[in-house]
Amino acid sequence: MSRIVTFSLVLMLAASALGQQVSASLDRATTSVGESVNLAIVCTDFSPSSQPVMPSIPGLRFASAGTSRQFQIANGKRTTSYTLNYQVTPLKPGNYSISPIQVRAKTRLLRPAPLTLRVLPAGQRPANDDGLSQYGYVRLLPTKTTAYVGEAIPVEIQLHFIDGGNVKMPELTADGFNVAPFPEHKQSRMQKGNRIYQVLTFRTAATPLKAGQLQLGPVKQSMVLRVRKQQSRRSPFNDPFDGFFDRYQQVPRNLEAKAQPITVKPLPAEGRPASFNGAVGRYTMQAKASPLEVTVGDPVTVNIQLTGQGAIEALNLPKLDWPGFKSYEPSVTTKKENPLGLLGTRTFEQVVIPENDGITEVPRVEFPYFDPVASRYRVLAKGPFPLKVNPGDPPVATGAAAGPAPETGEPEPQTDILPIKHHLGSLGQAAPFIARPGYWLLQSIPLLLWLGALAWRRQANALASNPRLRRERQVAGRTRVGLAKLDTLAESGEAGGFHAELAEVLREQIGLRLDIPAEGITGDIVHSPAANSLSEETRSDIRRLFTASDQASYAGSQTTGEMKTHLALLKEVVSALK
Repeated sequence: MSRIVTFSLVLMLAASALGQQVSASLDRATTSVGESVNLAIVCTDFSPSSQPVMPSIPGLRFASAGTSRQFQIANGKRTTSYTLNYQVTPLKPGNYSISPIQVRAKTRLLRPAPLTLRVLPAGQRPANDDGLSQYGYVRLLPTKTTAYVGEAIPVEIQLHFIDGGNVKMPELTADGFNVAPFPEHKQSRMQKGNRIYQVLTFRTAATPLKAGQLQLGPVKQSMVLRVRKQQSRRSPFNDPFDGFFDRYQQVPRNLEAKAQPITVKPLPAEGRPASFNGAVGRYTMQAKASPLEVTVGDPVTVNIQLTGQGAIEALNLPKLDWPGFKSYEPSVTTKKENPLGLLGTRTFEQVVIPENDGITEVPRVEFPYFDPVASRYRVLAKGPFPLKVNPGDPPVATGAAAGPAPETGEPEPQTDILPIKHHLGSLGQAAPFIARPGYWLLQSIPLLLWLGALAWRRQANALASNPRLRRERQVAGRTRVGLAKLDTLAESGEAGGFHAELAEVLREQIGLRLDIPAEGITGDIVHSPAANSLSEETRSDIRRLFTASDQASYAGSQTTGEMKTHLALLKEVVSALK
């Protein structure tokens, strides 16, 4: 028995290790001396137990540029990505191979593939580079590169730019795919090296329509970049303000991301149900029929709900061709739980009419689909539902055969004209509306609403003209929510989430105090000239909190007492920064 348990544990560890991967990439393969490039090391499904070991390469200098963590759920499988960013600064020209990079995952040592970096002399650029790629670029990021026919693939298109506008919607070339419309994009910011980029993220879903090696992309996107002009040396005899007000120029730019290869596998013929109609994903089904006692010719409503992950709006039921029933086209409603429509519920209301009283049940409802995670067909089924059908009423004779109508003894309705009343009676004694207090109360409601709207508008204008006040209120609200969340995380002992939230609150407070963007702030901020206004004790506390947050990313769990100590220190730092 112990051998079986040991063997099972070994298999579980091996399966977990197979999912752990590490990869490295540069944001560009060619640069010039003095111009830094960003090196991203992505750890999939694990967090490194220590800092990666970077190679010692003469002519290149490596510096840490922060970390980030992402979670993604695709087809019911959760994937975690832990990214370590490094700033690579070349000191002399040449062709460099960045290798080996060593990342430790507990007892294993992982190495990503070598990277190649070409460094040109200072000020020189490649022949096909106009120098604008550093101001804006676009990326195409499909969540997977292998899929089945009919399987929806979530896709992200990220537009990075420093400054600009007039952004057009991306144009995605997708021959052999059905591409969903783009929902509202999301906007964020990120720091790469010493530059801060605006990031617009466009999401869509691409569903392959045929099998084979397909190309998703390229992506083309146009915008106008705001680029700083190269300032030429001016003569002392020229106008001293010449060029002062036109240091930037508007440059139209067509950005492009390369196509990504997608391997599309056909749906297997083995095990395919006869009623399969092309549904691919992972679903559950609920079904019910009502009423369960009817008369021949009365309708019965069959309600069917399909919930899960996949192309929800493309789901259709197999035709319910049941003997003894007359059926109609179902009414369909769809409820999407994410903007791409890859998660939600599709409801069918099917009306069927029993044609004879010999029917005893509503037949079983089946929905076949293909599960791309398990690579097999599945069939969901509900029913049958017991049904009692009563015989219909006998036909009623019409015309003369029916005989005279029986007398009911009820008086016929009165058709005489009623006399006109010349006096109002009690209605004439009522007080007029203008003399009632309620009338004046109703008249004052629009005035009160107008005064409230005027006060709200003045407050909104005050915030719009005072960015500093607006940011102070936003940071105050973020800090209040963050401190409450930290207290809960400390009580529950969630060290990872606690220190991630602690670092986020600390960055917001430091960014507000020093009037700099909060993204990318690390413990090294205490050495910058901007932090000279802070006391030595405050800088020491900031450095201590960032160190504890970084250590929590690699070390194991911490005690509740340690987390409460760090929370108390954070509150002292927040008070000092105010």
